Amino acid sequence: MFHQLDLTQFDNVFSARTSPAEWHRILAFRNQPTFAAALETYNALMLQYFADNVVLNRVVTEAWRFEILVYLLYLHDKRDPADPAKGLTVSNLQAICARQKCASKGRVVAILGIMRIGGFLRQQKSEADGRIKHLEPTRKFMSIVEGWNNRILRIIDAVYPGEDLARLHHDNPRLGAQMRSRGAERLLAGWKLLDPFPEVQHFLSRDGGWMLLLHCVAESLRMGGGRCIAPVAVDLEAFGKRFAVSRSHLRRLLESAHDEGLLLAPPRNGANIVLSKIAVASYLTCMASELSFYRENTVGG
Repeated sequence: MFHQLDLTQFDNVFSARTSPAEWHRILAFRNQPTFAAALETYNALMLQYFADNVVLNRVVTEAWRFEILVYLLYLHDKRDPADPAKGLTVSNLQAICARQKCASKGRVVAILGIMRIGGFLRQQKSEADGRIKHLEPTRKFMSIVEGWNNRILRIIDAVYPGEDLARLHHDNPRLGAQMRSRGAERLLAGWKLLDPFPEVQHFLSRDGGWMLLLHCVAESLRMGGGRCIAPVAVDLEAFGKRFAVSRSHLRRLLESAHDEGLLLAPPRNGANIVLSKIAVASYLTCMASELSFYRENTVGG
């Protein structure tokens, strides 16, 4: 059974969870006539990108892992040779993550350890104070980061093709650092992507949930001609292998989503995923919030 999608149906719910200024920003992006291209481009670019870079998947959950990496890069970008206490150190990252409530001290140590083993970070003594050990992102890690930046900007370009942000980033890689720093500062000031969208947070707070929800929404709307929500079937074993999670984990994630009313029918081990209207509307509106956030940070930078 197909269900008609009205993207505005739950706007009173979403707008009540955020400020008027924030809601205006989200709507300005979501109401673009080219907005549908964002989902298509996101699905085309990011599924493979995340499948190719899953080394951190077993350390922290999707949403919090991403936030930790934002702060990690922010600390590195704010290093000051004249002040060795600044920059990316274990204690500095632990302090930020504790303040932002996104990871315990032990979880920070774990993710940094995995990154060092994977060749994404290297340790270096401070020239000004040999007692302090900084962590430095490697070229391997920064190529992944800039690849992510470029893909996000290409998704934004699908909605605002005249801005050509991906080309600007290619010509000036510092644009990515500016986007990251401005974004980190807004996060540190209290901005939260997921708070207005708990339907999305249900998926993003679990390993593999981000990509599973993206795939299901994109495939459902593709099959429904962009106007209807169609049932989707996903081979959970094959999907789990792509993103380093087990079939049973994905099955439990879908079952809990059904319990929460985010799926309209039992998922039957992935054979019958019927997203609710509010789940789809929440995801698309959250995506508009995310992409407009990156756009503001880039254009403003």
